Amino acid sequence: MALTAYIDQFNQSFATEQQCLSFIYEWKWPNGFCCPRCSHSAAYTITTRNQPLFECRKCKHQTTLTANTVFNKSRTALRKWLLVLYLVSTSKEGIHAVQLAQLIQVTYKTAWSMLNKVRAAISEYDERTLLNGFVEAKLEVYMKQLHPTYVGENKEHAAIAASGTLPNQSSSYFKIKLAKEKGIARNRLSSSMEDAFIKDHVHPELEQLTINRWYVNVPNSTATLPQLAQSAFKWMNDHFHGLSLKYAQSYLDEYCYRRNISYDQSCAPLVHLLSLCLSMKGADTDKPYWTDSKLSAINKRYLERQRIDWFSMLNPASAIDQVI
Repeated sequence: MALTAYIDQFNQSFATEQQCLSFIYEWKWPNGFCCPRCSHSAAYTITTRNQPLFECRKCKHQTTLTANTVFNKSRTALRKWLLVLYLVSTSKEGIHAVQLAQLIQVTYKTAWSMLNKVRAAISEYDERTLLNGFVEAKLEVYMKQLHPTYVGENKEHAAIAASGTLPNQSSSYFKIKLAKEKGIARNRLSSSMEDAFIKDHVHPELEQLTINRWYVNVPNSTATLPQLAQSAFKWMNDHFHGLSLKYAQSYLDEYCYRRNISYDQSCAPLVHLLSLCLSMKGADTDKPYWTDSKLSAINKRYLERQRIDWFSMLNPASAIDQVI
């Protein structure tokens, strides 16, 4: 679907700023106003500003819809913010800052800042969402060079593509995480990289962990994790034409988020992303604690290095002749 079609859909539901304000109010305070200081449920509404100001009737604390959210202290209209959330969560390819700046008539700096804040909310959510059940992980190479040289290999970085399940969900949840350790990406996944990924992104109560520690993929393989990584890396290259390692992880998180939310039937993608932007909780909130004994007790299954029969692939007819 073209970007204009998504915009038309958005305009049908959110034609005015007031509709956007009402929508955000509904999801920030689903049970009515709640004072962030004393939790009182009644407030005076001051409407002399662009956005309504709410003053608690009990403690007199004043707050707004955007306080303690991604939108806090932003001069950009909430309707423009909501359009950004809609495009990031719903459109197949997302949107980049140049497109967004032209679309909502803001500077490139403002558009980039808006997208960066949304991606930060997505990354924060992903950090506290741990893989459970039967977890699979595989080493992949980010910025893989077509003709590897010494200089080219220094540009490559190890990445781990993984899938698992979440409570009360039947579909898989996917992650692609760049290794925090710097090393030769084409080497076998090290034990330290493996343990760091487990501590950060896997729940201690998982049932089994299957790991492929090699980056090699059989050509034309239909395996899910290699396809996930390849499509994510291609999307980043095609739409952003190269990203520094400093920002690459947030873009990978955005790509996986869009894929994960497309399978989640519990709520609309816009509503889910809005809820993340309205309540930044902190990446380490309520994370279970990993101990060395828990780490060593994981039911692990390592896959052997895939061996490719190049002769059969290049000469399929000869292989058939041998059978006949």
